[in-house]
This record gives sequence, C-alpha cells and structure tokens, in this order.
Amino acid sequence: MDIEYLPNKGFILNSLKFEWNNERNSVREKLGMKHKEEDKIIDVAEFFDGDESMNIHQKRDVYENLNSKKDMLFLNYDKENRLRDLEVHYGFDILIDNIRLDFGTEISDLIKQFKNIGTEYSELEKGNYFLPKLKITIADSESMGGDGTGLSYFYATSDISHLTK
Repeated sequence: MDIEYLPNKGFILNSLKFEWNNERNSVREKLGMKHKEEDKIIDVAEFFDGDESMNIHQKRDVYENLNSKKDMLFLNYDKENRLRDLEVHYGFDILIDNIRLDFGTEISDLIKQFKNIGTEYSELEKGNYFLPKLKITIADSESMGGDGTGLSYFYATSDISHLTK
C-alpha cells in the first residue's frame, strides 16, 4: 500500500486525499478503518515552573495491520481535533516528488536522492534527518532503537515550528 505525500497539503492513502486541518471525525469516516484512539496529556509543567500551558496534548489515532501484519501509522491531531501530522513506522511505501521511500532501504541512499533534486536536509542526530522544505523527518532503524541503517520511520507535518526550535 502506498502513501503519496503532498508537501504543505496532506497525503493520499487508498486513493483518498487527506488534507492538513481536516476534522478528525471526517478523516476517520473517510478512512473507514479500525483504529485505536490514543489521547493523553503529557505533564511537563514541573520543568516550566508549574506552567501547565507547556503540557503536551497528544491526540492521535493509531492504525495497525491495515495492509499486512507489519504496518503501523499514526494520525496526529491538534487541540481542536484537526489533522496535523502523519507518522509511519512500517508497512507502507511513501512517494514524494517521484522518490519512493521503501522501509528498509538504506537511509543514506534516500538522502542522496533528495540531495540530487536540490532538497536541503540536516541530520538531527545520527540516522535521523530533517527536510524542512518538505516538512518531514525520516529515520533509520538504529536511531529508533533497532538495528541497521534502513528506513524505519517517516514523519510529515503541517507545521515544523517544533522541529526548528
């Protein structure tokens, strides 16, 4: 199953287009797939002199085993339940600007392809790359706690401000 990523717009999954800021319930209806809701508040106020406005409000739907027994993706939403991020952990091929990101492919080979089309990137930490123009990060298995340098993680977002601080 392929996901076509549309920078600054959203993505296409199962021939269905999803745009950033789509309502959560409409995304769920459109997808029509079983999911698990994982909403929680991550309390970090103690690190900011008790300022609860700094707490992280995580709202996401987890989709597993859609295509095979080894696929997983998260759709993340903002406080108003509007689509904000796409996280893919495995099981999907991702298309971006005629580049195919296959999970398991050497991440250095993927970075070379982006470099060849003039896409700037930075290595946030070993094996974890940020491509600001595309508003994505990609990471290899080793940087995600596994083994090897093949693609293991893809993250796309409508807003990169939290990645540029």
